[in-house]
Amino acid sequence: MRLSTLLYATAASVTATACGASINAVYEGDVRFEHCMALDARSDVKPTLRRACWEEWLQFYTFGQTRDRVEHATLRQRQLSRASDFDEGEWNPPSSRAPSAVPEPTSALAPPPMLLTADVTMPAQEADAGAPDAGAPEEPSAAPADTAPPGAACSAACEQSWSGCRKDCTSAGCEKGCSGKYRRCMRRCF
Repeated sequence: MRLSTLLYATAASVTATACGASINAVYEGDVRFEHCMALDARSDVKPTLRRACWEEWLQFYTFGQTRDRVEHATLRQRQLSRASDFDEGEWNPPSSRAPSAVPEPTSALAPPPMLLTADVTMPAQEADAGAPDAGAPEEPSAAPADTAPPGAACSAACEQSWSGCRKDCTSAGCEKGCSGKYRRCMRRCF
């Protein structure tokens, strides 16, 4: 019994150590990446030192890192390999991605932009092409534009009844009863 407990404890510690090492490696890669970014931000650091930092990161610290970080490090290494010790030149992050179909956000608090328009019209050529699509809904026959929606007359009667009931109420219990009658009336409408 004691031997099995000892084996279980040993297996648990080995498993914890194995997970800990990978987390430590990812953390170390994050720290080194930020270090190289900080060197890039300082103008007094020579380009050869910056390039050496990125080369080291690419060689030893890419385990568990995201693809965009690896691409950035590779790009910086290439850019710095062309620079002299005295002048790096102007560094502009390239836009390697294709232009986005979605507009960029203007504010964190602004609602997302509308991407679809509600009133899409069919071109005249397609309208004259012939029979409508089998999946298209049938268009209503020449109905007047001022027709009320379904159930409008019923809901107007319910609202009128509710207003009359509330006018005579003086207590919260009475108002609650009027609201219940109104709900039942509206259920009959729809």
